[in-house]
This record gives sequence, C-alpha cells and structure tokens, in this order.
Amino acid sequence: MKVFFTGNSPYARRARLAARASGLKIEEVDVAPLVRPDQPLLQKGPGGKVPGLETDSGVYLCETLVITNYINQKSGGALLPGDAAAQESVLALESVASLLLDSLFGRSHEKRREEGDPSPAFIAKEAGRAGRCYDALNGMLAGQKPALNVGTIAAVTALGYADWRMAEDNWRGGRDGLAAWFDAMHTLPAVAETKPVF
Repeated sequence: MKVFFTGNSPYARRARLAARASGLKIEEVDVAPLVRPDQPLLQKGPGGKVPGLETDSGVYLCETLVITNYINQKSGGALLPGDAAAQESVLALESVASLLLDSLFGRSHEKRREEGDPSPAFIAKEAGRAGRCYDALNGMLAGQKPALNVGTIAAVTALGYADWRMAEDNWRGGRDGLAAWFDAMHTLPAVAETKPVF
C-alpha cells in the first residue's frame, strides 16, 4: 500500500499516523507541491488532494476518514481498542477532533480568501465552534497517557494545525491538561517525525 501526502497537510498527517500505528507495510509518498501540471494524484482520482491511499490491489481511496477506517480494518482493528465502551470513547474523541479540524480549515480559508471580503459572521461562528471543541478535548484528554488510535491521531493533528493557522485561538490558555497531553504525544516517534515544519 501507498499513502500520498504533503508535509503541511493535517489531513494527510492523520493518514500517515494511522499507517505507522497500524503495523502494516505502507509506503509514504510525498507529492508536494500539489499545484503543478504533472500532479500524479490527478492520474489516480478526481480530487487531486491529499491524503490518498493506493491499496495493494491498486484501488485508490481518497478522504481521510475512509482511509483511516480502511487502514484500521486491514490491520485487524489496531487503531481502536477491543472493548466496546472504550471504542465508543475513542470514536467520540475522533468526532470532536474531526469537527475541530474541519472548522479550523474552513475558517483559515475564509480569512485568506482572495476574492471579496471574508465573512465576519462565518469566522465568528467557526471561532465559537472551535472554542467549544477545545474545551471538549480538554475534558476528554486531560490526564491521558500518550497513545495512538483514531481519536488521539485526529486530536493531535487538529491541535497542531491550530498552532499554525489559528495561533490567535490560544487553545492552551486555561487548558493545561490538554496542553500537557499534546506535549506528551510528541514524545511518540511517529508524532514527532510527522510534525509539520511551517
């Protein structure tokens, strides 16, 4: 299998971390920069974006949640705990972290819009949503030990993206438990090695 990525994409980082945590043999292929006429991803599917996953049978998958779910299935469930209640907790974490990342991504693009003025209402709405997500993640992750599963992978990549694109959110402020967890996660080699350099 091959996972296609660019170094600054938080979505692609999720796929890379899932690949590394799965125990499967998955090659990582850097396709940066995405904006070029010979972009290889356009030969594989219509999206032309990362992440992408080429399966061993040659099928091409796009979209982060599809890819991480596929990797989890192929690994025999390595990215989810075996206990049903624990699985639900991890999936709840993944859902909040996914919501946060999508909110941050949308707000970042709105703020950098080249045509027309950014929408203050949209920016304010998404800033409020992000704040609620930070608080929820603080409650879910404060005091937790570093580990890789679909939930923690989603959370560490979303918070890393917040550091880059939304430093003004100051997500660490008043959330010492979440900040400590985030720092502890970066003691894991896979997390440290995939940290974007902006």
